[in-house]
Amino acid sequence: MAFENAIITKEDDEKYGLSKLFYQFNPVYKTLPDGKSWVVDRNADCWLMETKFFQDPEYDHAYLKKSVWTLYYKGEIIEITLDYENNISDTEKFHRIWKLLELKPKETKSLSKNQILMLLNKILNVYGYDGAWGQIENFTMELQDLVDGREK
Repeated sequence: MAFENAIITKEDDEKYGLSKLFYQFNPVYKTLPDGKSWVVDRNADCWLMETKFFQDPEYDHAYLKKSVWTLYYKGEIIEITLDYENNISDTEKFHRIWKLLELKPKETKSLSKNQILMLLNKILNVYGYDGAWGQIENFTMELQDLVDGREK
């Protein structure tokens, strides 16, 4: 699979009903915000998009790092709740630890949980620091499965 960070096009939105999906999580938006990005492999019919943001209770108009992402794989939808923390080492490496908090469903007709985790790990590696909006040098990441307490 060849994933890429991309800006969602009108054609993408219409094909997958992305505005409708985004609206389910964010009723303030009738359509996708301009410039909404995702990680997509159009040939493999697979994508990942951040779809729900959690309000930060300590700050007005701020969001937590924790969010819900939607993984689409050949007609199947999986909701993934992720949080993350960043570690910057003395060698100036930027390391992100993605924390898988929830997976709905945990498996599908065509993907086992382990396959979902491997796919998610691959996609998040492509997503990198900030998807289509920006990358940084010396970026590394890992995915921790806190649903079952395993690390990928």
